[in-house]
Amino acid sequence: MSRLRYSDASKEDLKEIARFIAKDKPKAAREWVAKLREKCRMLAEHPEVGDDRADLGEGIRSTYVGTYIIYFRQRKQALEIVRVKQCVCATLSRFPDCT
Repeated sequence: MSRLRYSDASKEDLKEIARFIAKDKPKAAREWVAKLREKCRMLAEHPEVGDDRADLGEGIRSTYVGTYIIYFRQRKQALEIVRVKQCVCATLSRFPDCT
């Protein structure tokens, strides 16, 4: 299993996700962040899963948890979580008539 490392940006993403959800549902915020972190731990065990996202950078892959996308890459010493973003905006931008 690879070590797991979170980029500064991904740490901020998780905090932002928690703050946004906690406005209405504090317990749900903790549960969602726990789900996202659990998926990140699974990725460290199986870094070959997910979609190749070479369009975003060398070695970048992505996978989903609900409406969130986890972007990650394998480094020499650890699996790096690059970003964690909500995917609704990215999807809607591809279909401008839906907004």
